[in-house]
Amino acid sequence: MAKQDHPTLEFVVERGRLSPADPYVAEVLDTYRNGDKLTVTLNQKRSLPLLKKYWVVLRDVVENAKTPWESANEASDALKLALGVTDISKTIKGQWFISPGSISFASMDEGEFRPFFEKAMAALSEVTGIDPDALRKRYDHIPEHSSPAESPTGDGSGALVATNSDRSAADNSPATADEAGSQDMGKSEGEPVSNSLSDDDRAFLVRVFKGLKDCVGPHLGDFRQANLIFKDEISARSDLVKAKATTIREQLEKCCGENPPIGTVQAGKYVAGIIGVDEKELTA
Repeated sequence: MAKQDHPTLEFVVERGRLSPADPYVAEVLDTYRNGDKLTVTLNQKRSLPLLKKYWVVLRDVVENAKTPWESANEASDALKLALGVTDISKTIKGQWFISPGSISFASMDEGEFRPFFEKAMAALSEVTGIDPDALRKRYDHIPEHSSPAESPTGDGSGALVATNSDRSAADNSPATADEAGSQDMGKSEGEPVSNSLSDDDRAFLVRVFKGLKDCVGPHLGDFRQANLIFKDEISARSDLVKAKATTIREQLEKCCGENPPIGTVQAGKYVAGIIGVDEKELTA
């Protein structure tokens, strides 16, 4: 294998120095001579639990506290604008406008997302009037870091082993993130499904699309991990909603990678049709 073909190598910071995270990385380093200078781009891998916690907090605050927002997505967009996570674009008439930026895995590494998370929590305290310490204690039970059981399997696929808390109580068999995503958003098997969606179902599927779209990027493994964000909510939905959620996941998965076969705009048009909403609702 040529050096340029090596997968991303992980290191551990120890007393200001980078140490190989595993024997494979150490073996790769041994292919270089002592004194060789290497150019390294530092990037701290994102924590899926912290992203999941972010959305749990927003949904809970919007539902149970007095806020100017109607949904977690509205709250997130407002926080991003307030904290400077923005994109600047031009209209077809050449006028500049500012829109909320992305907090996807591809847009922010852990070193960027964690400060954003902390500032977002502080901003929520100001908006709701809830004491910052009280707000933090309310969500202390939600983990912010992956447990050892969620560490990469080492097979290079990026698949993760699900924790017990993320599995059904009736199923204690190990599951990878890919499997968890297909289980969470799986199609029904032999069960009749209703052909109609309620307004609440449509709103939920729109949120699924927006939440997963925010994780679209060149690293397909990051996107697949993001499916776990909606695990608990999807498991309680009807078979029809689960099937449509599967389609949404599959469409957005095609937008990931270095050379995605389709773009998010194309996926959005298709998804709007299967949900039965105006395409503008997926970008609002």
